[in-house]
Amino acid sequence: MKKTITLYIYNNREEMQNNYKLIIEGIVQGVGFRPFIYNLAKKMGLTGQVKNSSKGVEIIVKCSETEFNHFIESIKRMAPPLSHILSISYERTIEREFNDFKIVESDDTTGFTFVPADVSICKDCEKELFDSTNFRYYYPFINCTNCGPRYSIIKNLPYDRDKTTMNTFNMCVKCSGEYRNPSNRRFHAEPICCATCGPYVYYNNCKGIEAIKKIALLIEMGFIVAVKGLGGYHLICDATNDKALKILRKRKGRKSKPFATMCENIATLQSYINLCEEEVVLLESRESPIVIVKKQISILSPLVNPIDGNRSVGIMLPYTPIHKLLFHFIKSPFLVVTSGNVSDEPICINAESAEKKLNQFTEHFLHHNRDIYNRVDDSVVTIIEKKIYTIRRARGLAPYPILLPKESHKVVIGLGAHLKNTLTLNIGRYAIVSQFIGDLNCVETIDFFHETLDHLQSLYNTKAEMFITDMHPEYYTTSFAANLRIPYRAVQHHLSHMASCMAENNLIDNTIGIVFDGVGLGFDGNIWGGEVFIKQGTFKRIYHLKYYKQPGGDVAAKFPYRMLISYLHEEKLLSKYIDMIKTIFRLENDDISIIEDMLNGEINTPLTSSMGRLFESIGSLLNKIKQNEFEAHTAISLESMCIENIDSFYDFTIQSNIINIRETIEGVLNDMYGGVNISIIATKFHNTIVRVMLICCQDIRNTYRINDIILSGGVFQNIYLIKKCIKILQENQFNVFFHSRIPANDGSISLGQIYYNLMDFAYD
Repeated sequence: MKKTITLYIYNNREEMQNNYKLIIEGIVQGVGFRPFIYNLAKKMGLTGQVKNSSKGVEIIVKCSETEFNHFIESIKRMAPPLSHILSISYERTIEREFNDFKIVESDDTTGFTFVPADVSICKDCEKELFDSTNFRYYYPFINCTNCGPRYSIIKNLPYDRDKTTMNTFNMCVKCSGEYRNPSNRRFHAEPICCATCGPYVYYNNCKGIEAIKKIALLIEMGFIVAVKGLGGYHLICDATNDKALKILRKRKGRKSKPFATMCENIATLQSYINLCEEEVVLLESRESPIVIVKKQISILSPLVNPIDGNRSVGIMLPYTPIHKLLFHFIKSPFLVVTSGNVSDEPICINAESAEKKLNQFTEHFLHHNRDIYNRVDDSVVTIIEKKIYTIRRARGLAPYPILLPKESHKVVIGLGAHLKNTLTLNIGRYAIVSQFIGDLNCVETIDFFHETLDHLQSLYNTKAEMFITDMHPEYYTTSFAANLRIPYRAVQHHLSHMASCMAENNLIDNTIGIVFDGVGLGFDGNIWGGEVFIKQGTFKRIYHLKYYKQPGGDVAAKFPYRMLISYLHEEKLLSKYIDMIKTIFRLENDDISIIEDMLNGEINTPLTSSMGRLFESIGSLLNKIKQNEFEAHTAISLESMCIENIDSFYDFTIQSNIINIRETIEGVLNDMYGGVNISIIATKFHNTIVRVMLICCQDIRNTYRINDIILSGGVFQNIYLIKKCIKILQENQFNVFFHSRIPANDGSISLGQIYYNLMDFAYD
């Protein structure tokens, strides 16, 4: 007899002794689950065994039916804090005698289990790290069952030491004793090590704590250093030192893009800013992401976030022992901790690549000899409606699975988009979304894409039987799939966005999808990005932003004033405002004439309904920024100007399902000409887009009787916009759903591709 359940066991009155075999699936390896089961069985006086398998955790226990039910309930109630049980299956099995309860060696049977994410240092390990009587005092790789590296070091499953990059380090007598002691916190902690037997840090000819002290001194002196961490290298400097930040920005070629900042501890951080409860919980969580907070930290250099003078900051706490030790020897309570990479390339993960790639930023490298197998950048999140809202999904969050409502009978991989690429592996009812890979514009990131694709399949001991990709023929993922001998299917970009948010919120039908994005090829051959869909039986496109010509194609994304000229040209407003445009952007008549000639002659001017291009154009206008330094630079600068308690908006029209923003643009320019404060203009523009969404959704509700709305697409990384949108829609009795653990940007595309295919969705 075999039963499969999801956390439910049905009682039986039979009291004879039976052997039961249980398979527990979920995040159950590398989180102390076997020691937990061992100690629970011992406490209950049960005999049997527990082991990791490629299905999860496998338990055989001999007991009565009553004892078995109590055993199951105890597992559900007392499971380790880092675990996450997705399902339990059991069967009565062949009678076998056990004299005791044991942890036995893992096997490699068919099936799969889930890979645990990397976890920040726990309080117990931190206490030992600074305890001079502890033999791991000042040891920068201290860890236990409840913390430390997981995904970044795992080569294969089941999760045992010999299948990680710790396999080259042989445990000393002390570590081995802890590893085999069921009452010890490090019982079967696979990365267990100490200074005698484990990895070490080094800087030039210095090793261990002396190397860390030297690096800390360099930071104190205003130098930039490169430090190998959990999932890759970081470039680090003092966040209160203007000179250090100025040098870092110059060397990075990063004039405006904000830097992430690390604070020594939560108490120090709270002495500078007031945090909400949810922000504190996220900062102190085991995932320990970068949390974007809309607060100003006075002590920080203004060069940490030049866009809005540090009125918002991406902040995190030290999540590894190395970080903790650095702060121990540094006076400054804040460090800039930014990804150790060349622009647009993946984060460096070994000494050779770091010294080759990062020597243009620093000559000081703190290396270590624990290999990183899966590179992972820092996750970036914020809080929306008291929930986590993910901007970049990586360390601590990946590769956490999404449970789907339907089982796939094939192994399918969603290949994602060209920008902000992620991959999603669909096995059965599970979607395993990879860490952030990046923009597939360079060889190094494409190599990382292939590396991640190979690792995903290897980790889960499977091979893709089908790929899902984007419709755009020029995306790398599309051409990659087309050149394989494996079946593939293309899904429209913005339908993938909508489907991803539906997947995350368990929605199947009768849904409005507002998808505001930068770029995605539409079914009509035009570039979409300002779309309102419904899913009622099939997907339908109900409204979209009016098409405008995009002069120079992708060049207009780099120089957003080009798109602004296109809006004005199309709406016969250019001659009225040409002097203002020339002055703001320091343009000559010839500069504008060239763009006009392109528009009139339809030379490299694809039509677009992109909401992302509109936000960038208005942002460039109000901030007088001619060129985007990074993706959505001017759109971010526009958001940073918004102020609360202004509800006014500009005019617009919606006719024949077309959203026309002629009056909106003219209103913005008239306010600028009239000397209205640009923060008021920026806020009114945002409110206009919110008003557009409300009118569209009200009309759809009246026609189609749909009340559920999802919000997706890169434009919804704009926190002011999404908060205002949620508020207004909820006030009008809509049910609003948005992303949480998966980003709204193109990092969600691979999950959407999987869900669209799995549910056999169609577009009408």
